[in-house]
Amino acid sequence: MNFLAHFHLAQHTDASRVGALLGDFARGTPESLLERFPPEVVGGIVLHRAIDRFTDDHPIFLETKKLLHPSRKRFAGIIVDIIFDHFLAHSWTDYSEVPLPSFISDMHGILKRHRSWLTPELAAMIERMVEENWLGTYGTIPGLALTFRRVSQRRDFLAPLVGAEEDLTAHYHSFSRAFRRFYPELLEFAREENPGGAFSSP
Repeated sequence: MNFLAHFHLAQHTDASRVGALLGDFARGTPESLLERFPPEVVGGIVLHRAIDRFTDDHPIFLETKKLLHPSRKRFAGIIVDIIFDHFLAHSWTDYSEVPLPSFISDMHGILKRHRSWLTPELAAMIERMVEENWLGTYGTIPGLALTFRRVSQRRDFLAPLVGAEEDLTAHYHSFSRAFRRFYPELLEFAREENPGGAFSSP
């Protein structure tokens, strides 16, 4: 899953939510990470990794990847992660009592308060995330297109991500059905892995 889902699935603490972001960037075993981060941040990183493993191996996720154009097959996991964040944002009130703008504002505040836990490169990315409101753009097709362009600019080999929103529009209902079948199962998995996580509560 992408940033929005990982924040949503984290515990209701600053440390867990920072860990939910760091899961894409921090390398090493949980034991080695404890030398750099507080235990609860490491717990957020571990949960992020568990969610990614669950997602990558799930039959619904694997089947959904087949909806993408063959030219994007190599990046299917990244693309479907982002598309599922689109549906989470689009149907946010089904999964959270906190309005999405308020939730996003809270996440921005948490990341700003804890810059000391971030690498310089990640801190710079957070500044762009807040300034360009990445989390708030996922819920629309134009916003999704912008997200794919941003991701494609990180490395030259990611160029095929540009235009991936066309796959979504071509198979919108199939993607939507897949998300609505998959996300409740992910919520249940995260609940078992992480008692006290966000889910449908504030």
